[in-house]
Amino acid sequence: MPERQLHLGYMHWLNGTHWGGWRHPDAPTARAFELEYATKALRIVEDAKFDFFFLGDTLPGDIVGEQWITTHNTGRLEPFTLASQLALNSSRIGLVVTAHPTFYEPYILARLTASLDHLSGGRLAWNVVLGASDLAARNFSLPDLGGADRYGRADEFIDVVQRLWDSVEVGAYLQDKRSGRYLDDTKVHRLEWEGRHFQVAGTLPLERPPQGHVPLLYAGASELSRELTAKWADINFTGPATPEESIAFNTDVRRRAERLRGRTDPLFFLPGITPLVADTRAEAVELYEELNALLPFDDDLVEGDQDEAFWSGPEWAGISSGRGGLPRGVRSVRSLSERLGVDLRPLGIDGVVKPDTAERFDAYGRRLLAALGERTGRSVDGGSVRVRDLLGAATAGNFPLVIGTAGQVADTLIDWFERGAAEGFNVSTPYLWEPLERFAGEVVPLLQERGVYRADYTSSTFRGHFGLDVPAGRFAATASEGRSA
Repeated sequence: MPERQLHLGYMHWLNGTHWGGWRHPDAPTARAFELEYATKALRIVEDAKFDFFFLGDTLPGDIVGEQWITTHNTGRLEPFTLASQLALNSSRIGLVVTAHPTFYEPYILARLTASLDHLSGGRLAWNVVLGASDLAARNFSLPDLGGADRYGRADEFIDVVQRLWDSVEVGAYLQDKRSGRYLDDTKVHRLEWEGRHFQVAGTLPLERPPQGHVPLLYAGASELSRELTAKWADINFTGPATPEESIAFNTDVRRRAERLRGRTDPLFFLPGITPLVADTRAEAVELYEELNALLPFDDDLVEGDQDEAFWSGPEWAGISSGRGGLPRGVRSVRSLSERLGVDLRPLGIDGVVKPDTAERFDAYGRRLLAALGERTGRSVDGGSVRVRDLLGAATAGNFPLVIGTAGQVADTLIDWFERGAAEGFNVSTPYLWEPLERFAGEVVPLLQERGVYRADYTSSTFRGHFGLDVPAGRFAATASEGRSA
């Protein structure tokens, strides 16, 4: 097999990534608080030799509001607790937990991650998130910590956590019954850290994690996110729209990493994707359109549920300037019209968009048409684009989708991989269970046949799956020099 191998992670969303997916007739009612629900997904992807099982997490303050968007946020077990159970129900697959530096202290996070790395045999990774939420912050007696300050806090946070992981060297626990020495004091290091955000005296009460430093994952494409990825991350996952966009992003971040680290370290880019696999391309497109039809829309589908003043107010300005899908309350032909710059209400929900109308679309509208064409093959020139199609695509958002047969999906992934646009993919599904089973059972074997994906595990640690060395402890060299002197 070639030296370079494609990597796959699975992003476990309780109800899938499509906001209407939970309503699909074949979708289960997610038993969010039962271990068997997560372990069923775990078994599927470990049997398919995935590199990791990813537990995303947010700290929502309004689960009533979330139910209309990302329903998985309304029912989530705490990720460290769940990961500890998943470690007992698996043997080789990596486990990713998500934690926000704003809402933890470095000592607690370092102890949690080091403990789970030991208990899982070196299979843990930490996904660093920096989203800002006023409601979430108020659950922690904090203001909304948006802006650049959270990045400065995260930078210091990660530094302190890694120092804590290093604070007790391998071999520190002598347990020498003959001499009565339980610890080798020279291998235990107090930080006495005094920084801008944190003051940490400590050492951890456990030996250095099996992986030395638990690998870090990060998502984000802003200027500050690129800098954070470049300085600290081992794996980055975002949602680029094209291979060219992905290559440009990857190249930029790798250059920053060389500058910030002073060396060339392995850095893996695994874009997030949602595959829709069917026996034919037409059936896959039909599934996509069926999911869009299941989205909860405004009661008044054409005029919308907002008064006239709303459309010139700050709330709509914030929504229309974002890249995400349309939230509850603005899922109508009126909101679509406002967003793409042409009033489509006279056409009604089932009206066909003519070329002369599409020519007046703004940049957002043109991108929406391009995405719709790529996903479904519908085009304005072909007379097959309905207002309904555009509203569904706008509401569902721009999460990267790969739609087609197993062979077509595999071809797309291999094309990105061979062009250097991705080292692999962070895979999620529109709903459970069939889409996950089809990807694992039909697409993965094709990747293996093509020689770009392993047929079996070759390692039992997260770092091992990616060929990452265990980093040297920052105190080990100093202590060794001291003992030598």
